[in-house]
Amino acid sequence: MNIRYQYKELKNKLNVTGSNINLFRNKRNMSAQQLSDKLILKGLELSRAAIYRIEAGKRIVTDYELYLIADVLGITTDELLRPFGKIVNNANK
Repeated sequence: MNIRYQYKELKNKLNVTGSNINLFRNKRNMSAQQLSDKLILKGLELSRAAIYRIEAGKRIVTDYELYLIADVLGITTDELLRPFGKIVNNANK
């Protein structure tokens, strides 16, 4: 079974980190274009449109993308994944 359907809280999103990426990006007063530019400087070609799609849950995030996004935002990947950890923990109670 596809995990998106197993955890109804995911609402068929393709990733669990998009809303947190948006949250931390906005906390830093960083536009999606600025995040894209910083990622490009680190060697990751990720457009502004791709960032918006990730934040909306309409695009999968690879492990190396997640790592570099967290690095640019000055946080850990655990902080971006925290919402999913809560979903799993609640489902297993």
